[in-house]
Amino acid sequence: MPLVFVAALLHLSIIALAVAPASGLAFTRGLRAPSGPRNAVQAPTLALPPGANLCPGSGPGAACDVSGVAPARPGQPSVPDGLTPCPGDPVKAALSTPAACDDPTLTPPTSPAGKSKVADRPSPVMPSVPQSSVAAMAPRGGSLTLSADRLSPRSGESVILTATASASVSGTESAIEIFDQTTGTLAGACMQSSRCLVGFSAAGGVHSFSAFVSPPAPTAPARAGTITSNAIQVSWLGVGLKTGLPTAVGPDKPVMLTATSSVDVGRLGFVLIFWDTTGGQRLTFCSSGTTCSTMLSEPAAGSHGIVAFVADNASATPSSGVRAASDTVSATWLSVELSASSTDLHSGGTVYLSATSNVDLTDTPWSMGIYDQSGRLVGKSCKSGRTCSAQVTLGSGAAPWYSAAIGLQAPSANESTPAGQLLRTVSQSASLRDIQARSAAVQPSRVLWGVDSCKPLTGDAAAASDLYPQVTRMYGPPDFWGRYLTTTPNCPGISAAEVAAAAAHHLGILPIYNEYYCSAVAGYDVGVSYAEGATSAAAGLGIPRGTVLMIDIEPPGEWCSGGVDATFIEGWYDGVSGAGYSPGYYGDGTGSSTFGQAWCTAVADRAEVATGSYLWSFEPSLLGRYTRATAPSYDPNQVACAGRMVAWQYVLSSGADPDVDSDEALSKLPLWYP
Repeated sequence: MPLVFVAALLHLSIIALAVAPASGLAFTRGLRAPSGPRNAVQAPTLALPPGANLCPGSGPGAACDVSGVAPARPGQPSVPDGLTPCPGDPVKAALSTPAACDDPTLTPPTSPAGKSKVADRPSPVMPSVPQSSVAAMAPRGGSLTLSADRLSPRSGESVILTATASASVSGTESAIEIFDQTTGTLAGACMQSSRCLVGFSAAGGVHSFSAFVSPPAPTAPARAGTITSNAIQVSWLGVGLKTGLPTAVGPDKPVMLTATSSVDVGRLGFVLIFWDTTGGQRLTFCSSGTTCSTMLSEPAAGSHGIVAFVADNASATPSSGVRAASDTVSATWLSVELSASSTDLHSGGTVYLSATSNVDLTDTPWSMGIYDQSGRLVGKSCKSGRTCSAQVTLGSGAAPWYSAAIGLQAPSANESTPAGQLLRTVSQSASLRDIQARSAAVQPSRVLWGVDSCKPLTGDAAAASDLYPQVTRMYGPPDFWGRYLTTTPNCPGISAAEVAAAAAHHLGILPIYNEYYCSAVAGYDVGVSYAEGATSAAAGLGIPRGTVLMIDIEPPGEWCSGGVDATFIEGWYDGVSGAGYSPGYYGDGTGSSTFGQAWCTAVADRAEVATGSYLWSFEPSLLGRYTRATAPSYDPNQVACAGRMVAWQYVLSSGADPDVDSDEALSKLPLWYP
């Protein structure tokens, strides 16, 4: 925590602390197994796009189309890996097409290590027409077969096309040529030997190939009078996925997804699947077509990662049976939360309002605004970022209610002109339209001023020379005081005299747990063992259930690794809440911090961690000396996801006199009032 704890560490060379005994984990294992699966995420609701029909033999809400087949483009030929180009023949016309050649009756070409140069490639796929039929159809003079080492490569991958003649073309006027009949281009030509091998890659689509033994030419010969192979088809699979605009909408509003395959999946006996990576489950699929579209809606705020892939059948998963896959895209359903606080809830007092969205609105069409109970927009709407703030001066009567909303801002004019700048200001002050999400209505919470310390606030309830009277005299009377539940090597735990003094001064106590080495805040079992120690101490002190118990999570640095992880956060939550207390976390509330990232991972895993816990940020940490009267406006750094940020340690003492940290907290924080 807190200041004094870190300062005291500087005087220690080694700290050896024992964590709670292993037997202390028993009561928590029934709450949540540390290695158990993540909570299941409900799949979004599926619906057909407007005017579309259900794709035959497909999943719910899936529409398909074959009109999106793009014309095949010429591919890229190459000499297969490990082989050498087939020599040219000065007697024949030279064609600049990469290919390798050999005679299959001879020993296959070998690499320097003595291994076959094509041994690492899959076995060639045999022609779609039986060899006996090819031989029967071949004109007098020989036969020719064509094969590929695979028929369904991914986009951009290379296949090996192999044309094998019954006789060598060396010393003849003919060559073995392989043509891409789909694009009318020459894939490869061999002027010698009886077998011609060419590597061939394409971006996507179905390509049909045939081979010929005929005088070399850049175009395919007429079949009459030539030795012609069977035809084979190779389908290069590429999958794309895109969302309709906007990608972020309000709960129960649809987001459209369209997956595109480079080939008609039905033609190959495949399916095109939408997969929810967030929930780990299939959404729907199309059994035919080159495009598959669906509409997703979600009743609650959140985000789903979606991927599309071509697979052998509808039961495939991303880890098995995938032929080709798209990049992951996100579909997001919006939410907004509002906090309202004031140091003075009487007439003339200032209310500080802060709205927070679950996503950054910068690249969306949406803006965020704050409204009073009469429906009037307070301040200006905000088009960028995740937060929007405003200040209001209270009038007479009861404290009003406020709410926040996300919607469309009025179109703005050209801002390069004075009139355009004026219209922009007007649009920011106008009510939003097409509202996507609203917060709950809230009344301002009073901002409490307080301190936390390593030292006891008093040794005697009536002592005038103790820390409490010093703070009151130099800073002002605190509303609350943060103290340790148990004794650590540096700081004593809260005493009965301190509890009596708090009761005498109507002072709230913010209980903090710190009986461990500050780097040991990783792992579910560790979290629940600390929770048992904290709740046992709280019960022994007579702290009523429902009171917050803060776990001290120090930042990374010379003395602390700061290696907190999401499972530790979940373990503390389960242990504290399971004993009837409210879990709290003291840490760096900045979204990009180690704690901030671990927190958001835990919240993504279990949403109840955010709604059932309280956060206390030590950032931003200000310089200077503040009294109660000159305390800054409540403005702690916010995590980048859901979380109740209810306390802020805005100044670290570092041994000042009086040796206390300065804090602010919202009145909704469940403190202990002895």
